[in-house]
Amino acid sequence: MKKFQTGLTLLELMVAVAILGIIASIALWDSSDMLEENRAESFLLELKRNISFARSQAASTDEIVVVCPTGQGRIKNNKDTFNCQKVWDENKIITVFIDIDNDGNFNKATDTLLRAMEEISDNDKLTFTGNDRRLRFNTSGRITTNPGDFVFCPNGGTENNKALTLSQSGTAFYTGDTTKKCG
Repeated sequence: MKKFQTGLTLLELMVAVAILGIIASIALWDSSDMLEENRAESFLLELKRNISFARSQAASTDEIVVVCPTGQGRIKNNKDTFNCQKVWDENKIITVFIDIDNDGNFNKATDTLLRAMEEISDNDKLTFTGNDRRLRFNTSGRITTNPGDFVFCPNGGTENNKALTLSQSGTAFYTGDTTKKCG
């Protein structure tokens, strides 16, 4: 008569426990840091594209082009005018427009709205160290306002902050991780 073995060998048990451990670590993995980093990087790269677009528009059209923050209600409700605001994150939407009358504010009768970025999440912060309420590009593509750094802080925190540097020539450089904080 043959004896049949019942139960598990030690090797089979170790393999089963290892597989369960891998599945549990995947299921319980906290991806919030990665999502914050991706959101910050995505926003700043979109801002960089809009700054580059504004610079090229100014040089190619021989017009003054302005990049500035404004209230989201002014854009969504298609108001005739809006002013550039001082704070870059509380006003939520960053716009790009040709400033024909050269007053630094948008007037539908004279100026042309080129782009409006998606609104910034209420939890996120964006600061600009150039201490200006707008970026103004002259006909050569250079900025006539102060250069500085944009710092994006996801969830208003001190972790996963990313930066974008704007030079006097009007060129934007994504610098990535930074220890700088938002206001």
